[in-house]
Amino acid sequence: MTPSHPDTRTWAVDSPDVGTGLRARPCGDTLRPAQPAPAAAPVAVTLSGGGFRATLAALGVLRFLSDARMMPELRYASSVSGGSIANGLLATHWPALKQRGFTTTAVDDLVIDPTIGKISSHSLKKALLRGLWRTAGPSTRTDLLARRLDEWFFDGTQLSDLDPQVRWILNAANLTTGTRFTFERDVFGDYTIGLAPTAGTNLKLSVAVAASAAVPGAFPPLLLDHEAFPCGTGTPALLDGGTYDNTGSEAIDSEHYRDVFLVILNSGGLLRPGAYGGLPIVRDLARANSLLYRQSTALRTRLTVERFQRGHTVGPDEPLPPGARRGVLMALATDFPDHGSGQLDKWRDSFPEHRTYDGRDLSLVPTVFDRLPEPLCRALVYRGWWLTGAALATYHPHRLPDVTSLNPPPR
Repeated sequence: MTPSHPDTRTWAVDSPDVGTGLRARPCGDTLRPAQPAPAAAPVAVTLSGGGFRATLAALGVLRFLSDARMMPELRYASSVSGGSIANGLLATHWPALKQRGFTTTAVDDLVIDPTIGKISSHSLKKALLRGLWRTAGPSTRTDLLARRLDEWFFDGTQLSDLDPQVRWILNAANLTTGTRFTFERDVFGDYTIGLAPTAGTNLKLSVAVAASAAVPGAFPPLLLDHEAFPCGTGTPALLDGGTYDNTGSEAIDSEHYRDVFLVILNSGGLLRPGAYGGLPIVRDLARANSLLYRQSTALRTRLTVERFQRGHTVGPDEPLPPGARRGVLMALATDFPDHGSGQLDKWRDSFPEHRTYDGRDLSLVPTVFDRLPEPLCRALVYRGWWLTGAALATYHPHRLPDVTSLNPPPR
C-alpha cells in the first residue's frame, strides 16, 4: 500500500518485527551473551549444515582439535543444522571431556563412537515417521524432531546447563524477521526483536538443534509463541539456519573476534550443473534455490578468504590489522595441491587422503538424517579430521603439531 504522503509509505511485505522500508531495525536492547573464559590463544569453530554428512565430518574437525591440543583453547562454537548436532554433542559432553583432559580417547569414547553407533544402527527419519501420530494435535514434526534428538543425543540437557567456558551458538533463521536467530547458554533471540534470557525457561538444547535443523518443506517452522522478547511484536518462526548462513560464521565475524583463530567447515551440498529433471515448476524452483544457496555461500566464502589473506600479510605473532583474520576454511570437496609446502607433503605422507566411499566422493553423500553404514560414518569423520590437518599444514604450519604425536581416527 502507498499512502499519499511518501514519508509514511509502508511496504506490503514488511514484518512488524523488522520495521518499515527495506532496512531492518536493531532492537537497541542491552542484554548480550556472556563472554567465555579467557584463553591465551582462543579458537573458534563453525560447523555447517548438511544432514548427518555434516554431523560426522564436524566430529572429525572436533577430534582434530583434541588431537592437536587445541580443544582447551576453544572458546566459540557456532553451527547450523547437521553441524548443530555435533556442536550440541560437544556441549553436552564438555564437562566430562574437560575432566579427562580433552584427550582423543575421551572424544572417541564419549562423543564419536556412541554417535556412530546410533547413526549406523537406527534411522532418525524412520523414527520420525513412526512418531507422526504424535503430531495430530498442536505438536508439529519439528517438535517431534526435538524429542527424538533429545532421546538420541542430548538426554534432557538444557541450554542454561551448558558450560560457560565456551560460547555455544546454535543458529536458526527467523522467518518473521528475516534474520539469524541465536540460541546460546544464557540468551536467545535476534538483533531485531532483541535477546531474552534462558534462565527460567527450561529451554532444551534439543529444541535449539531442531530449530537449527528444520529443513524447509520437511519440517514446519518452530514457533516460540510463549516467549517474550524486548522488541518482539510477532511470534518467531524458526527454520534451518542454513537458509540464512550455512557456514554459521556470521555470529563471530565482527572485529571483536579479530584475534580468535577461526576453523570453518562447510559440509553443505554441491550445486550440480546441467539440466534438472522432474516436474517443470518444482524442478525450476529447486534449481533457483540451489543457485541462491550457492551465491550466498560463495560470497561469504570469498569475504572470509580475503580476510584470511590479509592476515597472511603479517607474521604469525604480529598484531592483525583491521579487517584481517587468521584461520582455515575447508569444504568436503576441497582440493589441496599435489605437491605443496613441506608440511603438507609431510602430512600426506603420514596420513593418506581418503575422500571417497564405495567409489563416490564423500561430498556427494546425500543430505539426510537416515541410517548410514558404519564404514561411511568412519570415512566422514576421518575426512573432517584430515581436512583440518591439511589446511593447517598448508596455511598455518606452525600450528600443526608433530605428526608423530597425532592419532588419526580409525577407518
